[in-house]
Amino acid sequence: MIPGKRVKLRAFREDDLKNALAMMNNQAVTRYLQFMRPISLVQERAWIESMMRGDHPDAFSYAIDSADGEYLGSVGLMHIDRRNRSAELGISIARPEEWGKGYGTEAALLMLRHGFEELNLHRIHLRVYDYNARGQKSYARLGFVEEGRMREGHFRHGAYHDVVLMSVLAEEFFTKHGRSGDGKVADTDPQAGR
Repeated sequence: MIPGKRVKLRAFREDDLKNALAMMNNQAVTRYLQFMRPISLVQERAWIESMMRGDHPDAFSYAIDSADGEYLGSVGLMHIDRRNRSAELGISIARPEEWGKGYGTEAALLMLRHGFEELNLHRIHLRVYDYNARGQKSYARLGFVEEGRMREGHFRHGAYHDVVLMSVLAEEFFTKHGRSGDGKVADTDPQAGR
């Protein structure tokens, strides 16, 4: 488990299936993800079980829980490239009514800290759609910078949209958020001291 101030990251459990399936079939959530069609119970069970077994050496995901143990979503690193010490971040908060409360930002911060401090990554990147202004703002608070765009690289709801490419390097992250144990980081709140 990776504890934070308001959320914690933990391994997936079998009882997460119901919540994860609901998230993956909620159009309000999936409009910000790459998934374009409904996910079946069998597909979601297979994915959760593969995460529980650790079948993907170049990817891992954690469930996000609130401080009181409520399932909030998932966060993970994928396409982990050990030679170049890079990975791609993915995150989703399961219920729109929980958006805008800082849970996703804190969960992403915990995952970035884990990636840089424990996995010794040098660079973490992500893709976000141009219509996801809230996500872009959250990522910028974490230290991500826009490094390019795939112009009209995403077709959704009858229109083409840019895919914004963002990244943060380890030293940029440490400059902004400090290192665990260096006395600079009192907690995991990315908005602390603003």
